[in-house]
Amino acid sequence: MTFRQTLLSSAALLVISGPQTALADVNAQVVWADWKAYLEGFGYEVSSREATSGDTLTVSDLIMSIDLPEGEGAMSMSLGEMTFTNQSGGSVAVGIAESLPIAFKFNTEKDEPVEGVIDYNNTDLSIIVSGDPNNMTYTYSAATLDMIMKSVMVNGTTIPINAINVMLKDMAGTAQMKTGNLRDVTQTFTAASMSYNVDIPPIDGNSFKMVGTLNGLSFDGTGAYPMGAADPQDLASMLKAGFAFKGGFAHEGGSTKLNFNEDGKVTEGESSTDSGSLAVTMDADQLHYTGKTKGLRSTMVGGDLPLPIELNSQESAFNVKMPVAPGDSAQDFEFGLLLGGFTTSEMLWGMIDPTQQLPRDPATLEIDLAGKAKLLLDMFNPKEAAKMEDGSAPGEIESIDIRTIRLNVAGADLTGNGAFTFDNSDMETIPGMPKPEGAVELKLVGGNGLLDKLVAMGLLPEDQAMGARMMMGLFAVPGEGEDTLNSKIEVNDQGHVLANGQRLR
Repeated sequence: MTFRQTLLSSAALLVISGPQTALADVNAQVVWADWKAYLEGFGYEVSSREATSGDTLTVSDLIMSIDLPEGEGAMSMSLGEMTFTNQSGGSVAVGIAESLPIAFKFNTEKDEPVEGVIDYNNTDLSIIVSGDPNNMTYTYSAATLDMIMKSVMVNGTTIPINAINVMLKDMAGTAQMKTGNLRDVTQTFTAASMSYNVDIPPIDGNSFKMVGTLNGLSFDGTGAYPMGAADPQDLASMLKAGFAFKGGFAHEGGSTKLNFNEDGKVTEGESSTDSGSLAVTMDADQLHYTGKTKGLRSTMVGGDLPLPIELNSQESAFNVKMPVAPGDSAQDFEFGLLLGGFTTSEMLWGMIDPTQQLPRDPATLEIDLAGKAKLLLDMFNPKEAAKMEDGSAPGEIESIDIRTIRLNVAGADLTGNGAFTFDNSDMETIPGMPKPEGAVELKLVGGNGLLDKLVAMGLLPEDQAMGARMMMGLFAVPGEGEDTLNSKIEVNDQGHVLANGQRLR
């Protein structure tokens, strides 16, 4: 857990945190005691003053402190005051001041003191806790929530900041928390928009500005947390104890503008999207990320760039799935990448192809792989992960399924698929790698036409184009249709490499 993760997660607790199991009916004292236990379960030391008047429990001078992992120092935060008020029907209202200064301080791994203040502001914030001690539901909403970095001081020196802030508008959500051997959490969240503004004035002549907005935010997810059963700063032990998370974030479009000055060179950029999403699954068996963006438009100019750069895509996506813990048997992995409908500016095209020999059609790159792999190291154990620095392989690939390969650009279209298995006990048949067995089938349409255009443009010498055609003749055979080549590259059980049945090795 880094300082940034600690700070953000702690601030989020002001809105959506849920408490730990208690033995009484839900009331102000039960909710606060359970909230405190929840924080302590994540490794925080919590101190405060408590006073009860009528139906209201007031918690003041609230301080949270935690030792950061790997010698990164320690951190503490002062959260001021909040109230817990019993409501009719057995619910509890959590009250937070409209403006709550959060003071933080910590020492870096170099023992440099860092301290600062973040203002946590809200308008019409409502947090209601209902249910029973083993199954509490937080229902919350606010017209606005914003966090503003007011000051940062490092080793006694104030860091100049014009602005660092984030604001949510029309936010609402629920968090249901069931306690047992694990704390099971189900959350939903929506916000009309999130805006952010970062403005760092010149420091040694360098400055940075970024402003942006995301619209129509939503989140839906579940989690399981082994409170107190494992070291919360040791992710490997948390996973073994049952930690799991599955959730998806989405937005309905956004935009960003940035400007930075580095060594006197000013760079400006803009980007916008029509929509986007990110999904994460993490448990003892896997770490899985998927993301998608539609309608990306981006430009950048200045700095070391010789001309304005414009990059756009109709759809882009990625998919990464991997095992997280070593085991005796192979586990699933996946890798996917999509850049669909990729275009750039006519200015850039004009420099490359002023006579318009090449078609300007949107380009597409798609890769979709899956397979089985055996992890040999615990990726979340720093000592084991450090073994990779000496060249130790983190794992062994046993099989790979090439579900899709596609590159469509400048009038040529390459597609393919196939599958291979790997014998990790045989590193001699093909020196330096496990012995493969399998095949991949490829199809190229428009390859010779693209070579002709590149020669006509003067980008490719005729002798190099001739060499490329000879290679295509060696690895491919004519297919159906004009300017179509097919190729089947296979490795048999003897380690022989063949192209369309002809042995190459």
